[in-house]
Amino acid sequence: MILEPVLTLRHNNAVYSVAFSSNGSLLASGSLDKSIKIWELPSGEEKFRLEGHREAICTVSFQEGDATLLSASLDKTLRTWDLAEGKLKATMPGHGTYLTCMAPSPDGTQAVSGSHDKTLILWNVTAGQQVSTLTGHTDLVSAVSYSPDGRFIVSAGHDLLIRVWDVETRQQVREIGPHQSAIQGLAFSPDGKTLAACDTSPVVRMWNFESGELARTIENHSSPVKTVEFSPDGTLLASGGSDSLILIQNAASGEVLHTLKGHRNTIYDIAFSADGRQAATAAFDRTARVWKL
Repeated sequence: MILEPVLTLRHNNAVYSVAFSSNGSLLASGSLDKSIKIWELPSGEEKFRLEGHREAICTVSFQEGDATLLSASLDKTLRTWDLAEGKLKATMPGHGTYLTCMAPSPDGTQAVSGSHDKTLILWNVTAGQQVSTLTGHTDLVSAVSYSPDGRFIVSAGHDLLIRVWDVETRQQVREIGPHQSAIQGLAFSPDGKTLAACDTSPVVRMWNFESGELARTIENHSSPVKTVEFSPDGTLLASGGSDSLILIQNAASGEVLHTLKGHRNTIYDIAFSADGRQAATAAFDRTARVWKL
C-alpha cells in the first residue's frame, strides 16, 4: 500500500533527524540549517526554533518526560534545551572533529556519541559532563545505539565492523560482521535480540545480537539504505535511503507492507511514535514529513 504524508514540515536546508515526544504531541526536527524546530501535532504549527549550534544537527531526542530536548551537532557538541521556554540549558563540548551520531541511553541519563575522530564519548546528560572516551575503531564512526536494557552500546562506521561495548566496564566485548561497505545505520529490536544494520548498499542485514550471526537479509530497496528503525512493538521495520522511499516491512519476513512516497531525495532518519501509529521522516529535500500508518 502506498501512503502519502499527512504533514510536510520545512527547513531551509536538508533535515537530518526527527523525534516524537513520548505522548506524540510534539515533533522535533534537526537540520543542516543549524536549527532545531519543535512542531505541534497534529496541527504542524511551529512552536519553537532552537538556535545555537554552529553546524548541522545530526540527532535530536526528547528527554525527562519531554521537558528537555537533547541534540548533537557536527559542531562537536551536545546541547540540552528547556522545552517549557525554548531556551538553551547546557552545552557539552567533546570530540576533536565532526560529531556524526548520538544515541541516548534508555533511561535518558546518559548518551553516547561517535565522530570522525574514530572515538566514542560517553556522557552524563544529567550533569552535562563527559564520562569516558572509548577507542578501538580504525575509521570514522557513523552509527551508535544502546541496547534496550542499557547494558551495551553498539557502534559502527567506515571500518565495516559493528563493535559491542559493555556500558559498565566501558570495554569492547566483541565484534559483529564485517559488512562489505561502510555502515550507516543501526537499530535494535525492542526485545534486544535482533540488531538491524544498513550500509552503502540496498541490503539491510539482521544480526542475532547474542550470537553475532547473520540471521537474514532484507533487500527491498533499489539503492543504498541510510537508516533503519523498528516499530515500538517490534513487528515492523522501517528503512529509507537514497531511492527517496520509506519502506515499512514485516520485521520477521521482510514483506513490504507500506511504501511511503513524497520525499524527493535521500532519507536520513525515521522515527515511530510511541503508539506505533505514526512515523516521521527526515530527508535531504529540506522537509520532515509525518505519516499515519
